[in-house]
Amino acid sequence: MRDKVILGITLAVVLLLTLGVYGIVDTNRGPQAQKAALETSVNNGRAIYAQYCIQCHGPQGEGCIGPALNRTAWHPVINGVPNPDYDPGTGHDFIVKTVSRGRNSNQPGIQMPAWSTAEGGSLTDQDVEDVTNFILYGDWNTVLENAASATNLDQPVPGYPGFTDPKQLDQVKQLMLTKGCLNCHTMGKAGGNLAAPLSDVGSRRTKSWITNWIKNPKAVAADQRGPNLWLVGPTPSLQTPSASSPPTATPIAFPMNTTYMPTIPMTDAELALLADYLSHAKIATK
Repeated sequence: MRDKVILGITLAVVLLLTLGVYGIVDTNRGPQAQKAALETSVNNGRAIYAQYCIQCHGPQGEGCIGPALNRTAWHPVINGVPNPDYDPGTGHDFIVKTVSRGRNSNQPGIQMPAWSTAEGGSLTDQDVEDVTNFILYGDWNTVLENAASATNLDQPVPGYPGFTDPKQLDQVKQLMLTKGCLNCHTMGKAGGNLAAPLSDVGSRRTKSWITNWIKNPKAVAADQRGPNLWLVGPTPSLQTPSASSPPTATPIAFPMNTTYMPTIPMTDAELALLADYLSHAKIATK
């Protein structure tokens, strides 16, 4: 009888220990599964960002045609520690709505499209969630791993009214190749998708602005970049600019962080030629 009691107690203790261990494992399984799901989502979101978003927001989310996305206030966690400056009010839900529905722009020929399939775009709800998670939790230094290489580098650069001389166009093409411009920018049918397309840059930027940008892009102030550089009048406007309406700096409405673009050494003659050409690259008007 005594042996049966001891055996029963032993089995009960073993059962309790087994249930305890299972409970610990099951408790940990939930957070581990959530962590794995978030990692998968972030990785997919990075690929989506590199395909659809990099031209307007920059290869490191620093801002280009559109505002910066690599904002400290948008990171719930930094280096594994909760971010005290995280602003949930302009975080997840705001990004999802903006990506899904798009956004107007003050710049001619530029508008963030509605990316959600429900709005006629290319991204499913899960894709939108994934790219949002990348913006919130991803490593911006890894974007270029998913970026596509430049294509059609054998194609000529387009001519524009006031800049049609075949000899000059050939000089521009060779200059943009040798300086690496077409590795990142698209000009006509040639180039890459890592930075803003230049085929209509003259509609948004003046020759002097282009010259200053190429000389030292990192020195251009935030209120002189992207959507912060309004094109009509002293106040923000969605009107199409005229030749008499040069870009006008306004108080910084959109965050812009240090550009990824480096300073590219050029002679004065090379810089003058490239700036002159790009200032002629304008949207055709009827």
